Amino acid sequence: MDLLDTTKRIQETFEGYELCRHQAEQVRVLAGKLEKKNVTIAVIGQFKRGKTSMINSILGRKLLPTGIVPITSAVTRIEYAEGETGDTAKVYFLNGLCEEVPAESLHEYISEQENHDNERGVAEVELLTEAAFLKDGLILVDTPGVGSIHENNSKSAYDFARESDGAIFMLSVDSPVNRIEVDFLKSVRRFAGKFYFTVNKIDTVDEEDLAEYLEYCTALIGDIMDPDGKGAKAVRLLPISAKNHTGIDELTEMIRDDLLNKAADIMRQSVGLKLLEILKNTGTQISSYREVLKMAPNVFSRRFGEMNGFLEGERKKTEELEDKKYLRARLNEEKACLSMKVRELFGIEYFYSVDRNDAAEFLSRDEYAAELQATYDELAETLNSIFMYKEENAYTVARRIEDLNILMQSMKKFTRQIERDMVQ
Repeated sequence: MDLLDTTKRIQETFEGYELCRHQAEQVRVLAGKLEKKNVTIAVIGQFKRGKTSMINSILGRKLLPTGIVPITSAVTRIEYAEGETGDTAKVYFLNGLCEEVPAESLHEYISEQENHDNERGVAEVELLTEAAFLKDGLILVDTPGVGSIHENNSKSAYDFARESDGAIFMLSVDSPVNRIEVDFLKSVRRFAGKFYFTVNKIDTVDEEDLAEYLEYCTALIGDIMDPDGKGAKAVRLLPISAKNHTGIDELTEMIRDDLLNKAADIMRQSVGLKLLEILKNTGTQISSYREVLKMAPNVFSRRFGEMNGFLEGERKKTEELEDKKYLRARLNEEKACLSMKVRELFGIEYFYSVDRNDAAEFLSRDEYAAELQATYDELAETLNSIFMYKEENAYTVARRIEDLNILMQSMKKFTRQIERDMVQ
């Protein structure tokens, strides 16, 4: 059995449990990654290490804005498209809206100075280019730097680094490795299937200082990547200068060679690591769910009453709506509020996918109200089903608990199977 088969079996298993609808969607996405075989490599690291400048140097074009102060405030995915010149980009917002913009206007959405703490609510930017480096299915991603005063930037970097298949972790000789970088690398090493390590700005130091810096960082990163000392391959730090293009060709050749000869291994490691994390988190959620089922009946009733009161309040807001623009986006925002409320009251993840739509799409107030009411009804029905609210049949309750025990056993088997699939 290969990892794709295992992934689809996990998805089918989770789809049989309303409690696992969020995890089922996560696994579905991972199955799609294995089928498409596109490798996503994120450029990650602390702010002002030169990540964006390096990407521009790799692609041979100044596609992304750079500057002396922290620039990147939102994730930018760069993909190959035949015949595209990189003159246009798509901006995806957290509320589901999508807007096509000229590439020269990107700074308005991904620059910290013009989109402070991501106040525009940008989820990510997709930039298309004809750069040959991306032609064989590679997606290169610029991420905000961690460790700046802008907390949203660090969160975006952490979140996307966990989604990537590979990562270019960037240091620079003008600053010693610090605790933020160490903690960041420790966190993300559990999710990516391949790491490349670069040391930027080597044009600013002499050879002796550079050699000392490389020796120190190589030992430090080696301990982080192989904390148990079980014989992981030695870490290689590639010295580069994004400004002068020094070392960039060697980096791109390393990546091309891996995509040609090791892409399947990278994807298997990446998806396997993410599946293991999903299974772990699902086990935690089931434990939380069991605790909720132990609540005293009066506490349970109070929380359901609070949920119903929240839904009624949101329903009244619909009656007061006047603005018909962007109601699709408002519907997505409402679903996000519902998810947070379920998590707050019942301690479980209740997943809604974000419907991405063109900013010009029109949704009437009546259509909005109807879709919102259907969402409320589905949520109420699902919560009653999951928690068996007011269920007095002891057999039904016992059967639900037994189903959860079966699910937990299946998850243990899946964990062992994934570990075997990853070493094929």
